[in-house]
Amino acid sequence: MKETESYVIRIYRRLGPAFAGLAEEVRSGRSAAFQSPAELCDLLSGNKSFGRRVARGASGSNGGSH
Repeated sequence: MKETESYVIRIYRRLGPAFAGLAEEVRSGRSAAFQSPAELCDLLSGNKSFGRRVARGASGSNGGSH
């Protein structure tokens, strides 16, 4: 059985029907930017690879612990 894949999708900008944002693979911590719905679909289907690892805590977020 295939392992469940989890993603965090952040949409930063919406221009009419188009949008842009960042997709992150939860297990690996790797992320990739997307500029269109088609690019997001490519990321989620595996046709485009996730790039850099997301730096945790750099934006002031500490994952909910205080």
